[in-house]
Amino acid sequence: MIGLTLYDVLGLTPTATTDDVRKAYKMKARETHPDKLTPNASDRERRAAEGKFRNVYDAFQVLSDPVKRRAYDGRIQAATNNANRWDAERERIKQEREEWARQAKERSEARLKQRADLASSIRDMKDEKAVYNEVVDKIYQELVDSSPEWAIRKKEVLQRKAIAEKNASTRALPRRQTTL
Repeated sequence: MIGLTLYDVLGLTPTATTDDVRKAYKMKARETHPDKLTPNASDRERRAAEGKFRNVYDAFQVLSDPVKRRAYDGRIQAATNNANRWDAERERIKQEREEWARQAKERSEARLKQRADLASSIRDMKDEKAVYNEVVDKIYQELVDSSPEWAIRKKEVLQRKAIAEKNASTRALPRRQTTL
């Protein structure tokens, strides 16, 4: 959308004839002439009235001359086309940003769902591990109850495991080299 045009200043449409331009100029000139102000009008009001009158006069000068009017109409048409192109570009950018935001939201929601699923599966695995440990402990307890020899075997296995871990940790330490 372009701003105020010379046609708007005179209150005309772009299809107005030269006679229409002349009549509109006379009417607007009478309305906006600075001499119509009261004698006690401030300088600011006087300058504003002079500016409006100058705008009306400039609009008349351009629109009453067919050559100037054609050139002006061409500039207005070009400005309108540029405004339409800019509006289309702005709309395209807006749609791209909205699409990007939508995709970013979907990615974020997918990550949140994955995290929730992962947390749920970890809870399930912990629950399964607890159930597994309970079953193993129950089986072991039944074995111990049926034969006390299992408790002795477990104790021996744990002792061998502790010795093996101790030996492995002492082998892992680097040997100190001595030089003569």
